[in-house]
Amino acid sequence: MVHTDSPRGPATATTRTVTLINQTAILDALRARGPLNRIELIEATGLAAATVHRLCARLLDHGAIAVEHDPGGAIGRPSHRYRFAGEVRTVVAVDVTDDIARGALVDLNGELCQSLSRPLRSHDGALDAGTRLAGTLALIADLTAAAADRGTPAVGVGVAVPGVVTAAGRVGDSVELGWVDVPLRDLITERTGLPAVVENDANAVAVGEWSRGAGRGSENTATLLLGVGLGAGIVADGRLLRGARSAAGEVGHLIADRSGFSRTAAGGDLETRMLAVGGARPHIGRRDAMVGILDAHADGADAAREAAAELIDYLAMAVAALAVVLGSAEIILAGTLPARPDVLVSAIEERLAGRLPAPPRILLGELGERAAVIGVGHLAIDRTKGALYLA
Repeated sequence: MVHTDSPRGPATATTRTVTLINQTAILDALRARGPLNRIELIEATGLAAATVHRLCARLLDHGAIAVEHDPGGAIGRPSHRYRFAGEVRTVVAVDVTDDIARGALVDLNGELCQSLSRPLRSHDGALDAGTRLAGTLALIADLTAAAADRGTPAVGVGVAVPGVVTAAGRVGDSVELGWVDVPLRDLITERTGLPAVVENDANAVAVGEWSRGAGRGSENTATLLLGVGLGAGIVADGRLLRGARSAAGEVGHLIADRSGFSRTAAGGDLETRMLAVGGARPHIGRRDAMVGILDAHADGADAAREAAAELIDYLAMAVAALAVVLGSAEIILAGTLPARPDVLVSAIEERLAGRLPAPPRILLGELGERAAVIGVGHLAIDRTKGALYLA
């Protein structure tokens, strides 16, 4: 025990808590820096030599780390190094869309190991809130079983969904899925016995692109996700920004101009206007129509010029808001993009030139349909760290 001088002083930490903290320091150092010998671990963590020796032995026994030979070790230095053994455990990562759930096993190094998908229609062709929930839970069960069969047991679950997700993992309102106040995190944990994280899909895509895609190496990025609506995921100072009500990044609700204060719409003002340009009703339909307009404009079709200009104006407004308010160094475009996204990027840059104090770089997402799965897998690994580190 770590004691205080007074019996009425602050609460003390147990030996188990101290051990967990020290193990976390060792494993975080190995994850961040790669293989290290014992002396390097002591320097990286600030722990005593005896503590590093004892905890490394324990972590080796549990399979959390492995030993590899260090052929370049100097005379008098350890001839082996420890490495984080992320390949021996996995998390289940799932991205839920309107009619299909895509999932994968992601090892603790962040590598995708096995992918599965599941249509969300029932056997009789029905597609509704119930079939989407049942299909999502079935895919999680399939992936959990696959992890066990591979000998890389699942230690956590992450699910990305369209719509606002509360801090408690409840899907408050997802018009695309027909879910209202669904306690998804609790349902997953009850079914699997595993810790779970449920996240908005734009946030998951943002984390995926930041950790493994176009935003690698940046501490401040925002990802603009184009789809049925318009949303953004924000990474600020290397952390996902969710906001006070877990709804940060809902840029589709920006007010486009003064007339927005007198308009009534089912969705946000900005995304409602964008969908109207594409001939869709708010939150119901046709992401393909907007992309088709942008494609026709890129191909030089005069008939698409006015509609495309309006769409690009709205997208430029969203990019400007993210850049000015958040100071994002990069804005990543992801989701359903036109066939020639470079034309869209150039058009947005032209609109913003000379109008912002620090214009962001506008990048294209690199991960495609895998972005949300990779991102929510990353979040699931972080969420389950206590279990992974033998708490």
